[in-house]
Amino acid sequence: VGYIPVQALAGNWEGNAYAMPVHLTDHYGSDVTVDYSRFVAGLEGSLGFWDWDISYQNSYNSGEYGNKVIFRDSMLMAQNHAISGTTCDGEVTEFSGKTCVDVPWGDPQLMYGNPSDEVRNFLFGYEMGETIYKQQTLEGYITGDLFTLPAGPVGAAFGASYQRDEIDDQPGAQSANGNSWGLSSASRTAGSQNSRAVFGEVRVPVIADVAFAQRVDLTGSARWTDVSTYGSDTTFKLGLNWEINDDWRVRASRGTSFRSPALFELYLAGQTGFGGQMAVDPCYNYGAEYDAGNVSEQVYQNCQADGVPLDYDGSGTSSATLITSGGAGNLEAETSVAESVGLVWTSPENTFAASIDYYDVDISGQIASLGGSQIVNGCYTSENFPDDPLCDLFTRNDGTNGDWGIDVVNGGYVNIASQGTRGVDLNFTYQDEFEFGRLRVNLEHTNQIEQRYQLFADSEPSQWIGEIGYPKHVGLLTTTFARDDWNVTWTMRYVDKTNDYEYYSDTNESTYRGEDITFVAETPTTFYHTLSGNMTFADAFDVTVGVANVFDKEPPLVSPSYVRSVGNATLYSQYDNLGRRVFANITYNF
Repeated sequence: VGYIPVQALAGNWEGNAYAMPVHLTDHYGSDVTVDYSRFVAGLEGSLGFWDWDISYQNSYNSGEYGNKVIFRDSMLMAQNHAISGTTCDGEVTEFSGKTCVDVPWGDPQLMYGNPSDEVRNFLFGYEMGETIYKQQTLEGYITGDLFTLPAGPVGAAFGASYQRDEIDDQPGAQSANGNSWGLSSASRTAGSQNSRAVFGEVRVPVIADVAFAQRVDLTGSARWTDVSTYGSDTTFKLGLNWEINDDWRVRASRGTSFRSPALFELYLAGQTGFGGQMAVDPCYNYGAEYDAGNVSEQVYQNCQADGVPLDYDGSGTSSATLITSGGAGNLEAETSVAESVGLVWTSPENTFAASIDYYDVDISGQIASLGGSQIVNGCYTSENFPDDPLCDLFTRNDGTNGDWGIDVVNGGYVNIASQGTRGVDLNFTYQDEFEFGRLRVNLEHTNQIEQRYQLFADSEPSQWIGEIGYPKHVGLLTTTFARDDWNVTWTMRYVDKTNDYEYYSDTNESTYRGEDITFVAETPTTFYHTLSGNMTFADAFDVTVGVANVFDKEPPLVSPSYVRSVGNATLYSQYDNLGRRVFANITYNF
């Protein structure tokens, strides 16, 4: 909200020092209450050799969220009177409707986070917002055999569905008016869409009971979908199941899919946030960073071409305003092609089983939300600067009063060119029964070969495997011992080591503001363990209790300037940021 001359805070202070009206406070935080209801009704029956099923579902989700806020209009009013040395004299703020109180900015109690009740009521408040999501679905299908071939009957299923989705997110009044000091603002997000679909599937037995082909089945399915906010599309899937003998089986498939933009992605109203220049702007002090080897030649040349001084260090520059909005009118649907082929082996006594599957998934037009740092960095690292499309999504100050910082970044939901992944899934299972109980051990392992990403058609493709957030190997080892109506399960999950050093230098040594520092942009191989037990009582009550993250394993620590983190703790889905915890689940069947 600006700076206050120190003279205005205490008359005996002199000089050009300035102070921001920001002090310690415990007035921060939020809470959420969610009410969810779901109604399902259905009918099923038979018509000769055909079975039919029709169902209706209605769900209603209401989430109320409360936020502790600091009133921006109160802060501005108090600041202006402090600067001018005048009293409020009963003025009322524009949005929060608070009667002004002369805030003693230099009072030690206020600085230590202990304002008077009068000041607290003037500066602080609480607001409520609500998100309502409704969904109605009507679906019906019929299934049966069409006719019989030498290898067996040809099975088929046909159906249709209709679905309506509605969303209405109404933020609190202070957020809607941009009156939450130090926090982002938000507007109402509301919209609806209707989806219709017709689908069918057929299974054709091609060969049965011949040499090297105990059974060969082909499956095919297709679906036509029409979405009111997007349009219509047709998808399909073909599958092969080749049972060579009782022990060996080959499976393969190829399919397409599409996903129309979700309501939130379409209708998200403009939300604002703030980003520090150091985190958003690659031209921040780029001259010295280039000399230290921390800025690429491309960024160096593009920053110079944009007129940014070599010694620009953010002095006198406020935070960048980051705007996120929906893509209604611009977004297209995601489309994808997925292919897989695999081999399955089962031992004759059914004690051992193993499988290996190769997969390749390619997504075109994926819907993604671009953040401020991603947009600005993408512009200045582009060989097409300043004509790269990303460069049109933000503005930079013109250097007035030495302010060369990023002003506004217009981010939000867009269609990116393509993203894909290739890899191999391995699965091994051992199970057996003994006098003292049953034992089952299952290992699931994924080896990612490629994780590719291309922002726009003319952008340089990226390869992420081995980088933080994209481990090459992940796996899950589950061991279960069961006896009568109870069992105990031990689960171990592991994540391969990763690092991001290639983006900075060949080592973890760097120079920052003239000093040699050591940064951490790597994660070690990490293991997590979970222990749980389950028991069934009288065939009605099913009780499960357990401990997740048994050894209280912390997420790897990194340098937050280089990767996504909370503090120094890595913030990626593979790592546990909650620590050791107890869980329980009770189910009653009737």
